[in-house]
Amino acid sequence: MGEYFYSQIIESKDGNLIPLCKNKTGQEVALHSKYNPIREADGFSANVDRSCFFFVILGLAGGYHIQKLLEKCPKAKIIAVETSQVSLDFLSVIPCVKILSADKRVSLTSIENLEQILLSKYKPAIHGNLTILSLRQWENVFSDVAQLARDKITKTIKLLASDFSVQSHFGKIWQKNILSNLSIAEKTKLYKEIQKLSETNRLQNGLAMQKTAAIIAAGPSLNEKITLLKENREKYFIIATDTAFSALKKRKIEIDAVVSIDGQMVSHQHYMEGFSKNTLYVFDLCANSSAVRKAVENSQNVILAETGHPLAQYASFFSGKQNFIHLEAGSGTVTIAAASFAKSLGFKHIEFFGADFSYIDGLPYARGTYLENQFYSKSNRLCPAEKSYSALMYRTPVKKISGNKITTEILEAYKNSLSDFMAQKQDDTNEKACCGQFVLKDFKSQYCKDLRKTFKSEDDIDEDSFAFTTLLPLMAKLGKDAAFLAYLNVLRYTERI
Repeated sequence: MGEYFYSQIIESKDGNLIPLCKNKTGQEVALHSKYNPIREADGFSANVDRSCFFFVILGLAGGYHIQKLLEKCPKAKIIAVETSQVSLDFLSVIPCVKILSADKRVSLTSIENLEQILLSKYKPAIHGNLTILSLRQWENVFSDVAQLARDKITKTIKLLASDFSVQSHFGKIWQKNILSNLSIAEKTKLYKEIQKLSETNRLQNGLAMQKTAAIIAAGPSLNEKITLLKENREKYFIIATDTAFSALKKRKIEIDAVVSIDGQMVSHQHYMEGFSKNTLYVFDLCANSSAVRKAVENSQNVILAETGHPLAQYASFFSGKQNFIHLEAGSGTVTIAAASFAKSLGFKHIEFFGADFSYIDGLPYARGTYLENQFYSKSNRLCPAEKSYSALMYRTPVKKISGNKITTEILEAYKNSLSDFMAQKQDDTNEKACCGQFVLKDFKSQYCKDLRKTFKSEDDIDEDSFAFTTLLPLMAKLGKDAAFLAYLNVLRYTERI
């Protein structure tokens, strides 16, 4: 990439500035017409569909082609990619580029920052399909950069597509759960109370310094580790995932904390064995509201957290102080959320049990989970429990790891996500946060005010506002062009809670 670069800026015959760059042979090449770059730019947007709302343009150059594209698609958002920040700085003296850099619809980025910008700017629920266009002369010279950009876009789109698929499925559930859980948030403990408890235990028992945080997932290998946990119980501070909670409780293992992030009704079944007096229950705001409500009714040790949903983040920070603990959940696995909670409490040593991310000996989970009760209670000669287990494991293509172990693409993604999280430097966001006290009345007032300010009318929407981003997962569920419908639904529901 370093062999080809912008060399100078010249004036075209009609008085517009155009950049020149050197190609492979060292010759200077003009990236726009030397006579009339603006008229030439008309051809760039000639065949573009006016209904497109998001573009990635390979090659900024003088910007005339992008200016014409905006004239044809005034509601579109555009990311213009250049070879480097040095190139962007070089081109910034061109008047057309200056105008584009001040336009809120346009984001100028180097190839290095393309993925980050694309993740932050492209919202499939709003923008629909993404269109890639390239300035032909630019791609001819910077062909290697253009290919790298296309590869990065493909990778990012795959990630966004996976996230969008999850949002499409859970968007409505999450929205309802968050608002329902916020209605009882004042009855839960503050994170600073948990920190004080942790500090007291640390003085009394050397908690985070001497003990190891045991993260208990519900994989099949947990069956073999139960004895080890029992024999070394004093060594561990046990943090169970919700699926593993009942498996441990049935084996009479004392649990220090349990973490739940699943928004589905199944989360309620994890607590059918009852609640423990000394266990701390940590729920994501997106978690099933019935499970949260049941926990609040049966325990004094419940705290709420947020794992990145924009509405949950808004609720946490609307007052200017952090009202809820932040937990990382990676690609959406409760095992990471449990590990994140352990880090937030200050544990330096973390050990995992049952985090298999695979199926072992024909079993998807350890014994004692809700599935065991569910499958065996419904089993008969024609439909034994083994058939139900097989249907669960083979619903998507599997890959053999060893003689008795198989996995899937999703489980492998979860495993990689956990590895990436554990490799990260410990985040001390919660320790530095100025913890506030969530007040439902104040939240409702501020949120409704911000929503109305964001939606002046059905056609006049501030898509860059924080309040607007809170609706994106719901919009993914409701479909494209559903922004105003999502706004009305959330506004009415918020006023009712």
